[in-house]
Amino acid sequence: MVEPRKPLDEDDRRTRILIVDDEAANLQALRVTLGGQGFDVTGFTHPDDALEAITPGAFDVLLTDLMMPSTTGVELLQRAHERDPHLSGVIMTGEGSIASAVESMRSGAVDYVLKPLKLSNLLPILASARTLGRLRRENDQLEQSVRARTAELEHALEEVDRQAAERLKAEQALMQAQKIEAIGRLTGGVAHDFNNLLAAVIGNLELLQRKLPSEAEPCRRFVDNALEAASRGAKVTGQLLAFSRTQRLRLEPQEVDATLQRSDPLLRQALGPGVDLEVNLKAEGAWASTDATQLELAALNLIVNAREALPDGGVVRLSTHLEPDRIILEVADTGVGMTSEVLARATEPFFTTRTGSGTGLGLAQVHGFARQCGGDCEIDSAPGEGTRVRVWLPRTEPPALRVEAPPEPVATPRDGLRVLVVDDDRHVRDSLCEALASEGFLVRWASDGPSGLAQLEMETPDAVVLDYAMPGMTGAEVARRAQASHPHLPIVFLSGYADSLALDQIEAAAVLRKPISIADLSRALRLAVG
Repeated sequence: MVEPRKPLDEDDRRTRILIVDDEAANLQALRVTLGGQGFDVTGFTHPDDALEAITPGAFDVLLTDLMMPSTTGVELLQRAHERDPHLSGVIMTGEGSIASAVESMRSGAVDYVLKPLKLSNLLPILASARTLGRLRRENDQLEQSVRARTAELEHALEEVDRQAAERLKAEQALMQAQKIEAIGRLTGGVAHDFNNLLAAVIGNLELLQRKLPSEAEPCRRFVDNALEAASRGAKVTGQLLAFSRTQRLRLEPQEVDATLQRSDPLLRQALGPGVDLEVNLKAEGAWASTDATQLELAALNLIVNAREALPDGGVVRLSTHLEPDRIILEVADTGVGMTSEVLARATEPFFTTRTGSGTGLGLAQVHGFARQCGGDCEIDSAPGEGTRVRVWLPRTEPPALRVEAPPEPVATPRDGLRVLVVDDDRHVRDSLCEALASEGFLVRWASDGPSGLAQLEMETPDAVVLDYAMPGMTGAEVARRAQASHPHLPIVFLSGYADSLALDQIEAAAVLRKPISIADLSRALRLAVG
């Protein structure tokens, strides 16, 4: 089998061939011949020894005899592929075994070569086998790269989808916040106007109540009913102010659990029969900067809302727990729950799903109160799964121990106190003047800020009753100018709503929210004057 040596390209010279032939003489002849052609040749007479030598990438071509005592070339190739899937197999066979060789190709061999071997036939087959194996290896590497790149792209796409979803959620939250803010400004203005109306109504009703003779019992009952209805209207505007965050809160350190415990009888009474209240307070000793009255009202509104979600009875759970910088107040029910559409509008004022009942202000008050305290309100609900409302309030330090102050002196009547009433609303102003006159005060009035300041220049009163929200010059501006020239002048503010930052800069004797009763206003004035 000696033939002239033919030049091979550089790739073929580096081809690593594993030869398996049980005939040692044939094996040696192949090793010498192919080694002389520049191949890297390794040979074995026993198939098991050859298998031991095979590792991934160790050889390019397996050249094996078809028929061997312990196995066949086809079986050897199959076992070799378990160790190195990219190894190209070439079967050596006699002419009588061509059919078997063809069958072996169907089982994974690349080609076959007939014995006796001719170098001119063998070299192209080895080159093709080596090329095919390399292509298989490169193809697998490419597929791995494609899979890895595909995984990266899928991950990147998931990240893009996640960011897009987060952005959409943030945009929706911003739109909802802007919507609520716009509604808040609207409701704040509406509440202010209604409070002015109610101030005139309640003031005149109280005057009428005082002037009615004792024998006019039916008329007195009508007036009492009207006053009661007007007072309920005042509570509604209070909830509107809470939602719009324009009510004036008395933010002081409050022990939340203690405040809720004091409200326990009222909360249970609000639930009525058929609904159980489970209380689990775990924020003992923790304080929040809040308004105790509005906190109790928020808890009551949440309890009432939960009750309405339980038409057939059930359980309402009131709980508190601590987080590092906040106190969580949670009210959960086992009721009907809310759809996503209802949930999206739950904190809007006047939105209610209760036909013929409810003002739609309960959750609006809770939301506005929480935000005004520097906290927030979160609602989780789904149809048939009940509702959970979480109100979180920022924690604060407990108040410093104070020496108990002496009791506030009781305001005793002092006839002849001079009071200047400044209010742009004629109906409110008239009722205030008439009410104060009936209490023994000497009353003058002005319809706006500049007129009020002009009155002060003519005669200094003992006290001023001043509306906060007036066109042109606000009550805060009037107060600043008045106190500049009359530093010790007591000023009692009346307001349908209150800008607490503006009022906090004024040394007001009192700030009373409209509508105000005659008795409360009279008491505030007498205490202010001393």
